[in-house]
Amino acid sequence: MSSHAIVPVSGLTCASCVSRLEKALSGREQVEQANVNLALETLDIRVNPSNALADLPDWVEAAGFGLEKTSAILTVQNITCASCVARIEKVLAQMPGMDQVAVNLATQQVRASWFQGILSLKEIKRRLDQLGYPVVERTQTDAPDQDHDQALLLRNSLIGLGLSLPMVITMVVSLFEKGWMLPGWMQFLLTTPIQFWLGRRFYSGAYHALKNGAANMDVLVALGTSAAYFYSLFLWLVHGTSHLYFEAAAVVISLVLLGKWMEARAKNLTGDAIRKLMKLQPPTAKKWQDKALISVDIDQLLIGDELQIQPGDTIPADATVLSGESSVNEAMLTGESIPVNKQQGDIVLAGTQNTNGSLRVRVSQSPEEFRLKQIVEMVNDAQMQKPDIQKMVDRISAVFVPAVIAIAIFTLAAQWWINGFEVALVAAVSVLVIACPCALGLATPTAIMAASGVGARRGVLIRDINQLHLLANAGTIAFDKTGTLTHGEPAVIHQENWSDSKDLLGWIKQIQLQSQHPLAEAMVRALSMVPMSNLAFHVENLSGRGICAKNGETRLLIGNRRLLEEYGVSIAAKHTESQPDYSSTVWVAVNAEVAARFDLTDPIRDDAPAIIEWLRKRAWQSWLLTGDHKAAAAVVKEAVGIDEVFTDLLPEHKSQTIEQLKKKTGTVVMVGDGINDAPALALADVSIAMGNGTDVAMEAAGLTLMRPQLGLIPEAVQIAKKTQLKIRHNLFWAFIYNCIGIPLAALGFLSPMIAGAAMAFSSVSVVLSSLHLLRWSPRFPDK
Repeated sequence: MSSHAIVPVSGLTCASCVSRLEKALSGREQVEQANVNLALETLDIRVNPSNALADLPDWVEAAGFGLEKTSAILTVQNITCASCVARIEKVLAQMPGMDQVAVNLATQQVRASWFQGILSLKEIKRRLDQLGYPVVERTQTDAPDQDHDQALLLRNSLIGLGLSLPMVITMVVSLFEKGWMLPGWMQFLLTTPIQFWLGRRFYSGAYHALKNGAANMDVLVALGTSAAYFYSLFLWLVHGTSHLYFEAAAVVISLVLLGKWMEARAKNLTGDAIRKLMKLQPPTAKKWQDKALISVDIDQLLIGDELQIQPGDTIPADATVLSGESSVNEAMLTGESIPVNKQQGDIVLAGTQNTNGSLRVRVSQSPEEFRLKQIVEMVNDAQMQKPDIQKMVDRISAVFVPAVIAIAIFTLAAQWWINGFEVALVAAVSVLVIACPCALGLATPTAIMAASGVGARRGVLIRDINQLHLLANAGTIAFDKTGTLTHGEPAVIHQENWSDSKDLLGWIKQIQLQSQHPLAEAMVRALSMVPMSNLAFHVENLSGRGICAKNGETRLLIGNRRLLEEYGVSIAAKHTESQPDYSSTVWVAVNAEVAARFDLTDPIRDDAPAIIEWLRKRAWQSWLLTGDHKAAAAVVKEAVGIDEVFTDLLPEHKSQTIEQLKKKTGTVVMVGDGINDAPALALADVSIAMGNGTDVAMEAAGLTLMRPQLGLIPEAVQIAKKTQLKIRHNLFWAFIYNCIGIPLAALGFLSPMIAGAAMAFSSVSVVLSSLHLLRWSPRFPDK
């Protein structure tokens, strides 16, 4: 059977590209037709058999082109355990056109990316629905609906426990006084609504699982409780005995429901950080239109719209301040507890809190590109990722339930042969009930959710979970200099004035205000307390040298040594005394005489020495990679105490140096902020971008520091170590629980009720363990 598709193609530039792609595809025996449209950049293809479409991306790539991909994160229902995760990933991965698929048990979300034209979102949703995991629309995932689901679970579990209580009481009493049991008809009436009303979710889940050739936790619960229920029914109706096992089925279902409620509550707490971020942005904004304020939805804002922010308002958009002055609390985005003063020209971010002043701002980004939305998307992406250890757990989970069913059958046969059918049935039911694939599936994703939430709260955004794992074991760190170990903007560190004129500094300030050169801006900041001169100068910018300013007979030269030499101004030995060899120097000459000298450098961050010392105490090696000359680098090395320095590096040299360090020392962490750092960040095992850096650097990095503070690096290291330790603890207890519990149940040492309680507790304990990460606070500097 043939299949037809029209798919977008990237990389088509000319008619020869069309010819090359058509020729490459037509040579495949499965391809019946291949036509490329250059204008639309699409490929019209028909293949036979239809499943050959799955190979189309590889065929197109082999020809030197690519197919366009799209992605989505879908919230689905009925994901109950790790076996569900494995089944969804396996089935969706087999769909032609699917590129990648990952399922998060803790969030009940599916992240899929697929090739356009071969596969569609509608087909993915339909397949999920066929599997028994219908997609929940985004509007249905709000907190009120989550609260309703949790309330329903709690209500059902309490009803189940209430109906089970009379049977449990009589069972306990019968241990001491024989014959003290409820009549069979009463046990039947109490148990039946629990089994088929409260427990219908397990039957439904088991049906969908078995229909698709798989097994999950629902299969185990449905099998175990059904065996106890129907065997009790047989004993009551056929033999007329009141010594039944109805209470086992009833209590197991009730306890599992109670455990599911506790698990949902705990999982909800692990995701609180991301939900709080999403709620930061107000739904509307006050927009200026025709000299009046109107209320508009955030989604309707356009770049250039002017908004009014009143005291106490939450800022609705990323914008530039036009007028007004206020302090803005940015703690919710950057973790910085001290409000930041904002005035004309400053940037304000959506979701931050205006405190004491009114601001008029102009929207600078579209709503899709607000920093808040980017942070939410980054945290969501991180939570959907799977570290390598989780992939191993998923492979185990895929065979876990079938293995448990096999153990239960073997237990039934062995115990029947040794101790009789009733003992064998109880042991087999206990094996089915106590086995818990949920704990295995929740161990890693709940820890990741908690870690990414803590990181976002502290100002450390985690984009790549595997890099977090590598950071926990790393021992070598490389820093860029400018903008990373230093502030990234020059400052005047020394000033000499040989002129008798009291107006000279005012002239310099007035002239430099007309320049946008970073050194000129630094000089203006240094002269902020100097009154402005009223003298009007004609200013001429001389590229690569400086400024020549004239007023009548007065001429000022402000620039480098080359500028003064061009105008015949000599620099005497006295003028270079105490001049640092690592600084940039701006000379000032009035007419033919040197009048002043400004020495500027990029100041080292105050916390840099403490950070390097913190790393050294933990046996980290630190390296400096910079494009600056040796003298400038040596000053930084001495000031911060860094171990080794590489100087005069171009961007490609930085990445080559990272490669050498990886071969020499193993895992390498790179910290940078600029476009020139992007190649090195991409090549490093762990890449950390400073929050004041370029978008290119942040895109290349696995972790982003939302504040330009090096103190966040120790926090990131501590989060990495805590997360790795928590994942190991969770997995250890999940494995140990099953390794101990299943044999005890098979040997007959555990009743079904105890097994059900243990199973419910195992999942809850793993989630509660991950919640401890949310209580973590950094330890830097060490007390």
